[in-house]
Amino acid sequence: MAIVSGMKMSRLSRLLFFSIISLFLLFAGAFTLYQNRREKTFKIALLNQQLQTYNLSLGEALLQMPIDEDSLQNYLLAHPLTSVRITILDPHGFVLFDNRTKEYPTLSDHRKRKEIQEALVKGSGYCIDRRSITVEEKFFYSATYIPSQNLIIRSALPYDEKLPKSLRADYSFLWYALLLMLVLVAVLFVFAQKVGLMVSKIQDQESLELQKELTQNISHELKTPISGIQAYLETLRSHPELPDKTRNQFIDRSWALASRLASLTEDLNSLDAAERKVCREELDLADIIRCILQETEPDFQSRRMSLKTAIPESIPMIGDRKILYSLFRNLIDNALHYAGEGSTVEILAREEGRTWHFSFADNGPGVPESSLPRLYERFFRVDKGRSREMGGTGLGLSIVREAVRLHGGDIYAEAVSPHGLRHRFTLL
Repeated sequence: MAIVSGMKMSRLSRLLFFSIISLFLLFAGAFTLYQNRREKTFKIALLNQQLQTYNLSLGEALLQMPIDEDSLQNYLLAHPLTSVRITILDPHGFVLFDNRTKEYPTLSDHRKRKEIQEALVKGSGYCIDRRSITVEEKFFYSATYIPSQNLIIRSALPYDEKLPKSLRADYSFLWYALLLMLVLVAVLFVFAQKVGLMVSKIQDQESLELQKELTQNISHELKTPISGIQAYLETLRSHPELPDKTRNQFIDRSWALASRLASLTEDLNSLDAAERKVCREELDLADIIRCILQETEPDFQSRRMSLKTAIPESIPMIGDRKILYSLFRNLIDNALHYAGEGSTVEILAREEGRTWHFSFADNGPGVPESSLPRLYERFFRVDKGRSREMGGTGLGLSIVREAVRLHGGDIYAEAVSPHGLRHRFTLL
């Protein structure tokens, strides 16, 4: 530990280290408790077996001698067991002999004693740490029922300081386990640190690559319209004699490219604003959806596209009105751009508990299965040329995913049979 204590752990390393250590200590603690109980149970069983053997030996001896005080005292002197108390009873629980008291004929019925009940049912029984009413001591009792002689023989050892110690589990293995745990903790510390550093490096590298890719994508998306605008303006500037028709065409194309730049900037700002702040308020999402459908109705008609909806009259929730508007507007715009003329768009909504489940589908050409996992990435395009031709920025579905995430939901895309695309998502 001294070697690694001076090494600084990253946050990921600490999380990994404490997670592994917590699981390890939980397992080690459970195993230790189990082993301790198992060893104690084994020692109790061993002591009980020794007393049972003694009881059976006494039972065999009683076949050769009468049950009277003198004969039994002589037997006990000839077969000593330190501090043992012997009690002989009939099946009704009446004491026939007890070597620790002369008043055994007057003792109470012993049938309610735990060890006696177990002996009558199972043939043997024991009881740990019970105080005797007769001699005012605690004993470890072990009783044996001998049906052939119609007797119960019970031996007992005083539950003094020595007996609990002898029944206690051996803690030497616990010290060994503790030492082993300390060694493993040190090993896990180093292991967690190395794994954490390795994962951090991988994450940093991935983050750098993603940032580089994002920068390249943004640069590429900006470069194309900027280059076009520059080319048209340069032509207009260098050739003032161009016919009015050509000049107007160049101006219109420059305006279209500038509009695309504005759209790209707006989408980037939407993502950035969503990441910074969410203004939550009580709203009716159904009203927002109906408003968007009214706005886009002319676009559906011009493309001869049909719309099917199955949403409740009211979808009350707490959320950001602008972000939710952007979510559904981008889904509809995406379908208008790529589903194709004559296609059908279907919007479904249902509530389960406190969660709203949405399905947004179209029966257009769809997306290849290989592209579905990347569909919500920034600037990802299934068909780059076709997307730019239709004016897409490659950020619409990224805005959708971010809006869903900011409202506590999940989103994924799936193919529709025989063709088409469906977005499934949840909102809290």
